[in-house]
Order: sequence, then structure tokens, then C-alpha cells
Amino acid sequence: MKTHYNTLKHFGILLLLLVGTQLTAQTKETFTIPLSNPGQEGKLVVNIIDGNITVQSHNGEDVIVEATGQQQGNKGWNNKKQQRSKNGMKRIVDNSLSFTVEEINNKVYIKYTPGKWVIDFVVKVPKQFSLDLKTVNKGNIVVEGVDGTHEASNTNGKITMRNVGGSVIADALNQDIVVTFASVHNNANMMFSSLNGDVDISFPKSLKANVLASSNNGNVYTDFEIVKVNNGGNVKTTNKNGVYKVTREKGVAGTINGGGADIVFKTLNGDILIRENK
Repeated sequence: MKTHYNTLKHFGILLLLLVGTQLTAQTKETFTIPLSNPGQEGKLVVNIIDGNITVQSHNGEDVIVEATGQQQGNKGWNNKKQQRSKNGMKRIVDNSLSFTVEEINNKVYIKYTPGKWVIDFVVKVPKQFSLDLKTVNKGNIVVEGVDGTHEASNTNGKITMRNVGGSVIADALNQDIVVTFASVHNNANMMFSSLNGDVDISFPKSLKANVLASSNNGNVYTDFEIVKVNNGGNVKTTNKNGVYKVTREKGVAGTINGGGADIVFKTLNGDILIRENK
């Protein structure tokens, strides 16, 4: 009953935040979101089309959301909508920004529908917090000092994660992925993939992992001692509908510090750098 009550109470508070916020050409708004279960692990989910996503850890138990909206140009708006007057009446400009922030049982969801505004989000979360971040255009993803199970996806921007802990699955279609781990979760499988960018990942010296690193048009670099297996490739076998198939993927396969969880690094047009934290 307590959790249910807290969820309803916080949702009631957040209804006030879901109303369009009046903005000028650029406006910054900050909201503090209480968690249903302060002090316990939570998760932030941000899924947007346009804009930057920055997530930072802080010492508080709330989630703080800072939204900065910038108005886009008139491209895509027809002349009729841009008329300043009609039949002697003045046009009232709608500078409202619509987005939602919702908290349910320690999960915080942020999303908005793109329109005249591009919104950049800076979110402060407790240090122990998992992340699920997605953006497509006009923005990068930056994470600093958060420990959890993380996923990040960016189509036309860069992914940068500094001093993070836990595990990461990240993909960037057209930019670099740069991740520096302060610690890693034991036995947590991870993957880092880019189509047109470098994959640059730094781990603690104590990392134990089975690695597969593959770049079609680049090179693989590391200062770890990697013991190669499978002659530098990865073999997969399938037996389906009476057809037995063996596939050897291009790449460097091996173990670090005796092996452990599976970590995959892939890029088509870029280099792979597997670094040892100094």
C-alpha cells in the first residue's frame, strides 16, 4: 500500500509538470522529481528524437531534470501559419513546450514530441542508478559518474561516458563511442558498436573478460594482454531445418586476465581501442 500511495502522490505532483511551459527563444526550466523509494536503486529512461542528453550523478535522493528549449527556424512552417495578422486580428505566438516527466516505482521516464523546439536535457540522478538513453538528431549523449546497468543509443551523435560503473551496451551509428569505467559488474556481458566511428573503451586493470573486437575498415589497439583464441576469429554454428552452418566472424577474439563475461566491440569504419585505466 505504501508504494502505491507514493506513486499516486508523485504522479499527482508531476501532472503539474506535464503542462506546456511558456518559453522564449531559449528557456531553461528545472524540476525536482521525488522517488517512490528514496535510497534504493532506480532507472532513468529518456527516449527523444532531437536534442542532447546529459546525465550526472549527485549526492541527493531525488532526480533533478533541467530542460533547455531552443526554437527551431521556420523551415517546415508554411506562410499561412506565419502570418502576423488576419482580418485585422493579431497573431498570438504559441511558444509553449510540451514534454513529460513521469516517476513510477523509482523509474523516471522523460519524452517529448518534436516540433518547433529542440529540447536538451540535463538530469542529475543518485549514483546508483541505471540508464536507458536514446536520441536521434541534433544531440550527443554524455554520462558522468553513474553506476548501474546502462544502455545508450545515438543515431547521429556521439556517446561519451566518464567514470561510470556497472555494465554498458552502446551503439552510435555515425559518431564515436568513448566510455571510461571506474568499475565493472562481474559476469555482465557488454557490447559497443558503431558504423562510422571509433570505439574507445577504458577498463580497470582487473577486468576479466572474453573479448571479440571487429573493425572492417580500421584497426584494433589495446594495452591489455589479450590471449588469442580461435585463430583471431569468432565461430558460430547453427543447425536449422537440417542445414548445418559454420560462420567465422572477422575479428580478434581472446581473453583478458583469464576470461570472464563476454564483451563485443564492433565498428565498420573506425578503430577500436581497448584501454587499461592508468
